[in-house]
Amino acid sequence: MDAATSIRLNRDALPFEVPADYTGPLTLPGNGRSVYWTGRVAIGLRHTAAQFAPVGQSAIWIQDLLLDERMAA
Repeated sequence: MDAATSIRLNRDALPFEVPADYTGPLTLPGNGRSVYWTGRVAIGLRHTAAQFAPVGQSAIWIQDLLLDERMAA
């Protein structure tokens, strides 16, 4: 194995093709997120918290009841 085949470039690990000398904004295929490609890594990905349904009054009442019992013990 020579050096040419033993070194994998970062752009080779991507699931899509990025031109060798490209740096700048990039839209990821599949999810449409925008990132900034530095030539080595993509920066700018944000974590988006999952949206949960609002909690009902009965759930809050039960939670308060259980927490009150725990504090009394």
